[in-house]
Amino acid sequence: MTTNTESNNWKISWQLLSLILAVSFGGIGFLATTVLLRLPSNPSCNSISLFFSSATNRIYCAQLEAEKNEVDSLLKAIALLEELSPEHPLRNEINRYTKEWSEDILKLAEKELNQGKLEEAIAIARKIPSTVQNYAMVEETIAQWNEIWDKAETIQEEIETELRNSQWNKAFLVAVNLLNINNDYWQTTKYQEIVKTINLAREESKQLDGAYITLRAGGLDNYLKTIEVASVIPPSSYSYNEANKLIEEAENKITDMVVTFVDNNDWNGLGDLASKIPDQSKLKTQARDWTIIASAGRNANLGTVSGMELAIAEGEQIPSDSKLYNKTRELLQSWIAQKEDLTHLANARDLARSGNIGDLNAAITKAQLVGNDNPLYREARQEIRQWQREIQIQEDKPILAQAQQLALGNNIQSWQNAINQASQIKSDRALYTEASDSIREWRRNIERVEDRPILDQAMALSNGSDFQQAINVASRIGRGRALYTESQNEIRRWRREMNAQEDLQRAYQTAQNSDPQSLSSAINIARRIPSSASIESQSRQAVNRWSEQLLMTARRTAGDYSLNSIEQAIKIAEMIPSGTSAYNQAREEIRNWRKELTPSLNYEIQPINN
Repeated sequence: MTTNTESNNWKISWQLLSLILAVSFGGIGFLATTVLLRLPSNPSCNSISLFFSSATNRIYCAQLEAEKNEVDSLLKAIALLEELSPEHPLRNEINRYTKEWSEDILKLAEKELNQGKLEEAIAIARKIPSTVQNYAMVEETIAQWNEIWDKAETIQEEIETELRNSQWNKAFLVAVNLLNINNDYWQTTKYQEIVKTINLAREESKQLDGAYITLRAGGLDNYLKTIEVASVIPPSSYSYNEANKLIEEAENKITDMVVTFVDNNDWNGLGDLASKIPDQSKLKTQARDWTIIASAGRNANLGTVSGMELAIAEGEQIPSDSKLYNKTRELLQSWIAQKEDLTHLANARDLARSGNIGDLNAAITKAQLVGNDNPLYREARQEIRQWQREIQIQEDKPILAQAQQLALGNNIQSWQNAINQASQIKSDRALYTEASDSIREWRRNIERVEDRPILDQAMALSNGSDFQQAINVASRIGRGRALYTESQNEIRRWRREMNAQEDLQRAYQTAQNSDPQSLSSAINIARRIPSSASIESQSRQAVNRWSEQLLMTARRTAGDYSLNSIEQAIKIAEMIPSGTSAYNQAREEIRNWRKELTPSLNYEIQPINN
């Protein structure tokens, strides 16, 4: 009995023990699994703890770092997980986190990029470990950034070029391309900065507009003012090149003026110009040379040997590096030659003062010693020509005087004798023009005497209305004769008279049919007869008569009082032109007839131009 009871108790104890063990080990296993699958609520993430911690603890600590969303914290988060082996059971989960955090780092880097910090953005991207699964995307992103930057900087260089060339509108058109750049920095900050720069450059350029206007106005004072205004533009300005070009153009124009003064021997103008160059001007050194040359030129113009010597001495002061050095050497050669020939010319003038033919010939011989390569040559030739003229006048004046005396007979023979006498003066002589004028007048006198009877005969024929015969007679006066123009004027007048008579006869013939169209045509023909014609009053009377006939015809036609007859009457009355005696009455009749056609309408009759 006892034994059985004990045996049963023992069995119950083992069953209880087994149950307890089962529950204990199951709880431990469940707890272990829970620990593995569930992150601890407050694990230690220091370096020592992480060294002995599980992968799940690392992931948790990495997530805590990544939540800071800073470059260093994201890199630290990636580093925590990248220490785990590639074969780790949670590698897929690890790769998902590291890829996400790498993209976050690139986003932070792109913020730097959008602030214009390319190098900083690339430096941040380069911190991403090459071991991350999506590292190829990092290199691709950096390449895209570099491409964006290269494209934007190329546009910026183009803008810079256009600005340096003062092409403001082109620069703005190029700047608009920045709006297509896929970067906030270039689309906003840099674009606005460049537009502001362009506008500033344009405003600076406007400062030169007045200088351009002044330059175009011309004149030394305006050129100097242009240089003064343009010199204010600093080298840092985009308008600096434009200002320099403006200064250079103004200086070139001043230099051109100097050359013109020298070429024209305008030494006073050159001296005034040189005195106006300000001390601070780059032209001041050249202006000193201009002053010396102007003084030398004025001395040379004195036309004396001492003046030439002083001019030569001053010209020798011009240095070889002067822009007018070569021009000065030419002047010096000229002045030296003038100095040698001044004596010859002065001696010639002394000889010519007596005015007799012998001394004048001697003066010519002296002046001919001046060579044709000497600046005084032209002056010498002028003197020679004047002295030769004086000789010719003394030689030919008696011939012309005798011819004029012969012409006083005032008849054809005396005029012909005068012509023969004056014709001895040849075309290369001083009195040739005077002699030719006299010969021309005497010949015209002869032609008038010869042709006046012919023209009088023609006039007599025209007075008898024999216009064609008058034309035939007057046509005998040839071209170039004294009465040619007068005869041609008369011939034109007679032809107009003939044409007027023909037109009037044709008008009469046309009007004989007496129908409206014939009368209208006759009126038009007669109205072409000019008011200067002798039959103008006759033609005017005929026109008035025919217009009255047209009005009478229109009235007779309207007498039928039919719609068609009134319309026809209006058409006939409208043929009467303004200025005729029947015109006003015709317009009144037309208004009345139109009222009969359409009483409710009030027509305004406009004048009809025929």
